[in-house]
Amino acid sequence: MTAVTVAAAPSARPRRRMTAKGFRALMGMHVKLMRREPGVFVMILLPLALLLVFGFIPGTKKPEANLGGRSTLDVYVPTIAAMVPLLIACSGLPSMMASFRERNALRRFSVSPVPPGGMLAALVAVLSAATLAGVVLIVVLGTAVFGAHMPSNLGAVISSFVLGFAAVMAVGMIAAALATTSGMAAGLGMPFMILNFFFSGLYVPTAELPHVFETIGGYVPFGAVMDSWSGQGALWQHLAVLAGYTVVGGVVSARLFRWE
Repeated sequence: MTAVTVAAAPSARPRRRMTAKGFRALMGMHVKLMRREPGVFVMILLPLALLLVFGFIPGTKKPEANLGGRSTLDVYVPTIAAMVPLLIACSGLPSMMASFRERNALRRFSVSPVPPGGMLAALVAVLSAATLAGVVLIVVLGTAVFGAHMPSNLGAVISSFVLGFAAVMAVGMIAAALATTSGMAAGLGMPFMILNFFFSGLYVPTAELPHVFETIGGYVPFGAVMDSWSGQGALWQHLAVLAGYTVVGGVVSARLFRWE
């Protein structure tokens, strides 16, 4: 009987794995990169400086009839807090991803043993931690130090802020998926950021806007968040709007994302 030698099949390509240690290392890498290019920290310090200006202006703590009995500080503390997630999601995230592409860092990640999704998850985790720190700092200073009033339904506000951040991060990922240069990243994220600035009351308090703009604002992420803070409208509707942005933005950004 003739012996037949069967060649061993080539070993399958090892699967990419993300360990807890590797994830922490990636987060540490992103923190180091932020220290070298501290744009994200500026995005926290700028709203903080704006809060200090409002806090030390005489008369900002007096109730105003045109603001529904709230003070200027009551109105602007949540608006200034909203600047942090908007700046980081619409400017910081796309700019960082574009910077990675310009340096061919994403190409190296795409062929490394590290799962590409792990790198993105680590970046989002670091940006989320920075956003949380900035929002909490501004709200605590605004309420505990300068005397702004906290909202009555704290659970609704926290859930809407979390979903609001997820919504703008998902939309920011669309800009991050497409931008190949830092200038392009800024151009893609700026219109959405300005739209949210407007409907969150940064330029004009939302209580002073025409009714039609108040209605439209309920369908803009941080317009919906501000409505939740002030107790206007149905909470379920605001959360549904934010969840919709999160899902649609996540799906679109995943389809458009390129490593190069």
